[in-house]
Amino acid sequence: MTDEIVKRDAPGDPGNATGNLGSAGASGPNVAGISVLKGVILYGATFSFAGLYVYVITRILAASPTHPPNLDGTLIGAAAALAGVLGSAFALEIGTTVDPSETNHDLRLALGARTAGHGSRTERALTWIRQFLSLEPSATDQPSWPKTFGIWAYALIASAVAITYVTHQSETPSAIRPLAIAFAGYVLALIKAAYSNAS
Repeated sequence: MTDEIVKRDAPGDPGNATGNLGSAGASGPNVAGISVLKGVILYGATFSFAGLYVYVITRILAASPTHPPNLDGTLIGAAAALAGVLGSAFALEIGTTVDPSETNHDLRLALGARTAGHGSRTERALTWIRQFLSLEPSATDQPSWPKTFGIWAYALIASAVAITYVTHQSETPSAIRPLAIAFAGYVLALIKAAYSNAS
């Protein structure tokens, strides 16, 4: 009986929760599809960030120097909060590598089966959708598509806000200016790091 328990708890045994890592963590996920759920939430946050700032930029461009846009404080607060989170992620993700423990093992197996031609066309399509939505990449040399989308969206929108601020300073509300300044700081830090690495 004791030998059977020890054998079942051995690392790598199919019956052991720690032997079959579904995603990041030593004990595997407790919720099915958690990586996809995280990815969907990140997509939603990124689309919200982009939508809010496109709206703000449109209002600024349509305003006049004597009549700056009157923007709702709640909207500005939500936009600033999303900008802070995505800005922090931008600063952390640029120039970092993926930890092997933060990859999605199950997704890697599914992709391997898809590459080998196993499974029906529907199963292969679902694997592609899963790859697109999964927060954790399948391997250290593969991208996380939700993170990739978020980083690129932040960079593009923050650049647009910075340009809008420079060209329409009088019309830009004071609550919007920190995003332009913060993004400029991230860009300067990135350029400094790039030249430091080159030297």
